[in-house]
Amino acid sequence: MRNPLSAAVLLLAGCGAETPPPSPSPAPATGAYPLKTCVVSDEDLGSMGEPVVFTHEGVEVRLCCPACRKEFDRDPAKFVAKLNAAKR
Repeated sequence: MRNPLSAAVLLLAGCGAETPPPSPSPAPATGAYPLKTCVVSDEDLGSMGEPVVFTHEGVEVRLCCPACRKEFDRDPAKFVAKLNAAKR
């Protein structure tokens, strides 16, 4: 006599349902923001009000003010490299 569980597995395997493709891997964990200052201006975070916090390609970025966001957006690779260097 066949195991009922085995029969159910065989039945489901042959039902024609396709397995969805695997979802892309999430960005690697980057850890906490490594600086106590703005990555653009080097001003203390909070010195100009509430810091601007956002994620750029999986990397947490903290800026002292909205004006620094414009500077960051001009050359994000430069500032992400600065963050990565600070994590070492």
